[in-house]
Amino acid sequence: MDAWLFEAASGMSRAACRGAPFLISKVIVKPIFLTAAAGAAFSVFLSACGGSTPSTSGGVYMGPVANASVAAHEIAADGTVSDKPSAIATTASDGTFRLRGALRYPLLVRVTGGSFEEEADGAAANLSGELDAVYLSAPAQMVVSAYSSAIVADARAAGGLVAGNIAAAMSRVNAFAGDIDVQQTTPAFAAAGTASTVTDGAKMALALGAESESRTADGGSIGESTQDIVAQAANGDTLTSCHAGAGNIAADGTLGAPTGGNCSITAGASAYMSNPRNRSGITAAAQIEPAMPGAIQTAKGSALACGDRIALLNDNLALFDGRRNDVQAKLTGNMTKANWATFVTTSSWGPLAGQYGAIQPPAGCADIDTFRRELVMAVENYWVDQNINYCHHHIPGWLPMDDSSSADPKYRNSSKGSTSGEKGNSTQQYGMTCTAQRNGIDGSQIVQHQGEASAQALPSAQIQWHGVDCSDFTAWVYNFAGLTTDNREVETGITTQACMTPAGAASTPKWAGPQQAGVLLDINHGNFDDTSKHLLPGDLLYITVAPPKVGNVTAPETATSTIALSHVVTWTGKKWSELRNGPDGWRYDPAHIGEPGSRLGGDLAYILNDNDVLRALTALDPYMIVDSHYAGPAYRPFYGWYRGSVSNARRIIGADAARANPELAALIIEQQPSMARQAAKGTLGQIVLASKHGLANGGYRLAYTQGSNGALASCERVGIAK
Repeated sequence: MDAWLFEAASGMSRAACRGAPFLISKVIVKPIFLTAAAGAAFSVFLSACGGSTPSTSGGVYMGPVANASVAAHEIAADGTVSDKPSAIATTASDGTFRLRGALRYPLLVRVTGGSFEEEADGAAANLSGELDAVYLSAPAQMVVSAYSSAIVADARAAGGLVAGNIAAAMSRVNAFAGDIDVQQTTPAFAAAGTASTVTDGAKMALALGAESESRTADGGSIGESTQDIVAQAANGDTLTSCHAGAGNIAADGTLGAPTGGNCSITAGASAYMSNPRNRSGITAAAQIEPAMPGAIQTAKGSALACGDRIALLNDNLALFDGRRNDVQAKLTGNMTKANWATFVTTSSWGPLAGQYGAIQPPAGCADIDTFRRELVMAVENYWVDQNINYCHHHIPGWLPMDDSSSADPKYRNSSKGSTSGEKGNSTQQYGMTCTAQRNGIDGSQIVQHQGEASAQALPSAQIQWHGVDCSDFTAWVYNFAGLTTDNREVETGITTQACMTPAGAASTPKWAGPQQAGVLLDINHGNFDDTSKHLLPGDLLYITVAPPKVGNVTAPETATSTIALSHVVTWTGKKWSELRNGPDGWRYDPAHIGEPGSRLGGDLAYILNDNDVLRALTALDPYMIVDSHYAGPAYRPFYGWYRGSVSNARRIIGADAARANPELAALIIEQQPSMARQAAKGTLGQIVLASKHGLANGGYRLAYTQGSNGALASCERVGIAK
């Protein structure tokens, strides 16, 4: 740059600062090509009046994305994004960038190109497509990742990049990632594989690792991964908890597991925590989501009564009432002890369950396992007596917001005229949340009659909107009784609860989910007459969907028959006659079916295929199970669909004794590593489980399969139940 030009620029700046006039007397007759020195001189000129050029710093992370192009685009009030960028930058090797100049908000930041190392496996990768972020006002710093892209995608899906949509999307995605601002929180990386203090930066590092782990597991794209974040955030999930529950009641009275469920990023977080490349410093869910154990309590009662479910319930009503009235929910985000019962969650399933403390046996109680089994049954009776409904909720104490007047209610949706749980017409987005057969005013049930697939339905204003489904009920009971130390030990998702066991395998794939409590037993509809003698109160029985029929005849099972497990019930160990003739006999009297206080399900005539329920029960005297079905938790006969479709059992109390019992040795279901399938295209893999009894007799196997990333794992019985 010519000396005169530099001096002129300097003089101009000094004159301009003094407010004095300034004239350039030398005429330029040739083009000026600015060199780096010239640029620096003009920078001095621009800053001579005081202060430097404004700028905004940020970073792009998948791992750190190097050499990516960053462009900021202004957003109009109607959500329209300007084609012309107002600032551009390129990321450094550590993913950081700086946008120079005064930026006007709201603003869309668009990132393209660049390369990074995958957090999950260290593989070199190129950024395909684009990453976005959106800011309504000036941030402290900009952080662009798949999570910020999820905010943009969420807002666009809601109707466009207007302030309301953006704010709502931010709230959902930020809560999913651990109540952090994903668009302003720089990841704080620790030494790989080590635990460190949990900070917002550590949570962001875990979020990045979870996304990478999930996406690389089956070769998905960043766009697909972004949609997984959107879906899980919309469902009210977190990096450590997924709202997976049992499925809808089908028109024939059976239940089907949910389809299209998505726990992929949560599963990725769980896998990443045990990954030796984990740089978040968070190596266990308890670091960011403490178990919140409740107080350990001691059951009241005498030593003689410690194995008596009726005495335990009568003696401990105050203890159970205290637990019911305490905080049932896992408190996250803005949910508090004061508002959890009516908090409007993103998910229509409501809050996830908090963690209860143990209940110790009364002094002098010698048989601890018997006490625990009878405690489970006392707890089940207690909750049956609360007259709660069958609802797609995780906890019974949550009351969903009243949106029943909406054309397509999300929270208070009952499929009028049936218990099918179907969405109805094709324009509806949401399906059944609670059935319309339990009255919220007095707790009574609509009585279903023989052959009546669709019972009378209550109007929305009369429906009981408190309730739980089948697998949420079994998970809730064991938690409420203090018999699990972590809610994940009995999953709310039916497929994991029915199929997951690490037994028999040197290692279990990361996608298989949290290790479930107890041992699986090959007690099925084919061998039930011989093996049911081994069942104990509190054992969980898993039921398949109704078997297919040809004409009106059930199709025979073959070696390749495949049928999904979709339901779970609790074995009570009692026949109907024992209950009817016991101290609480009136609660099991068919004359009181449908009335508040009756423990019998309102659907007994339908199950027994006989409107004279008393005659049928007297003739059959069936074993009774407790099941959240139809109008909620109630006693039902182990008959019909239940008896004909039982697949396997899970014993939680006394699992070690079961493993050591030579009579049960052949019935224990374990993983069969030699039969496991490696991941095929579009799947993560399959665990095959079987018992020695099944293998020796040409019996069935359980196939626990993780399909494409983003779907819930399926649990299916393959072969003949023998």
